[in-house]
Amino acid sequence: MGISLRIPGLVRLMVVKRPDEMLAVNAAAGVDRPLSGRGGLFNRSMAAKLQVFRTADGEIWPAFCSRNDAGRMRRSKEVAETLTDIPAKLQSIRGEIAELAAYVRGNPTARSAGVIVQQAVGKLFFADYRASEESFDAAQTLSIWLRALPLRTRLLRRSGKVQAAVDEVLRQARQDTACAHGTGLALHNIVKSVELMRKLARSESRLKRLSPAEAVALTLRGPPSVVREARDRVREEKLRARERSIVLMAVETARKRSSDPGIAFFTGQWNECPAHAFVPALLAEVWKTASA
Repeated sequence: MGISLRIPGLVRLMVVKRPDEMLAVNAAAGVDRPLSGRGGLFNRSMAAKLQVFRTADGEIWPAFCSRNDAGRMRRSKEVAETLTDIPAKLQSIRGEIAELAAYVRGNPTARSAGVIVQQAVGKLFFADYRASEESFDAAQTLSIWLRALPLRTRLLRRSGKVQAAVDEVLRQARQDTACAHGTGLALHNIVKSVELMRKLARSESRLKRLSPAEAVALTLRGPPSVVREARDRVREEKLRARERSIVLMAVETARKRSSDPGIAFFTGQWNECPAHAFVPALLAEVWKTASA
């Protein structure tokens, strides 16, 4: 199962790419989000990297909270409930959808797709949320930080850019960590989908021929990867992991191998994305508007 790597003192790591394996890892009781930093130098480095995702008061962003964290579960439920009325939420960001549709058609837009998406996501939390190139740059820095190799990680940390980016995203999100997660991290998957829609729409025949559902199926993207830690030795039917191993789940690779698009959002799992139904609906509406 998966690919395991163990170098004493350096790393304990397991990489999972198959859909069934990923879901088994995610569901295993001994596997959780917080990283202890134990298991080797690489494990300590990864744990330290995730420590920046918290408010000045110490509140951890949802994507890095324990599966049993009561605050995370409560806030996730609240966000999911606000997104239940999808037509109303889409109407509340009708202006941003029109901008994204123009971008998909290849028309000039006053703002980049990233800024537009960030504002659309932010307005799901606060009706007067306003994104800017500066706030999107901050989100870009956080994305780079998560996938940066050790040397770049050190440079980013020393420059102060990472903490400044966290502070900016939280400021725009009014210290709401769920909003910060959406506008600082989760938005990048939507931006990628919109960029792919723009490429797809270069052919006028495709723009007119493909239905919104077909366009979404071709362009929906999940996060490249997420990390977990096996706190104890885990031995289950589809899972074998050493204690204190970092588990790297290749979500986008698993999504491509699965017939279920919901795997990109962990739909039905303990960590189900509250926007698992809203994001495909948003992308479908962007394509529908672009092709009208």
